[in-house]
Amino acid sequence: MEQPRLKAKWDSLTALADDLDDMQAYLDRQVKRMDEIVDSIEAGWRGPAAKAYRAFHRGAAEDAVRIRMVMQRLEQAVRLSRDGFSQNDLDVMDRLRAIQATVDVQAETRELSTPGPGVPDAARSRIADF
Repeated sequence: MEQPRLKAKWDSLTALADDLDDMQAYLDRQVKRMDEIVDSIEAGWRGPAAKAYRAFHRGAAEDAVRIRMVMQRLEQAVRLSRDGFSQNDLDVMDRLRAIQATVDVQAETRELSTPGPGVPDAARSRIADF
């Protein structure tokens, strides 16, 4: 019995894989842009609300890392399907899946995010010097 064949054009699959690759870079740029905005907000905003906002942003960055990992697998699968899967390709996909299962999402997130500005010194009046 003949295996079912994928009915998609080679260049369409290539374009899709390239778009997935571009989207990964775009996602990284947007997370870094969002981080810059959060930094500017934190520069004038202190206290529990600022910390909560930073934590919310960090969660979004972690989600972006996970989304990027899924897009990497999709891109690889599209490229392999374009070229025709072999057992070796399936083994490679399994190894990639195992590697991605061990990815430190927190470390990837730290790479995309800045730690945020530190707490400034408490305001002090020079009148106290007199």
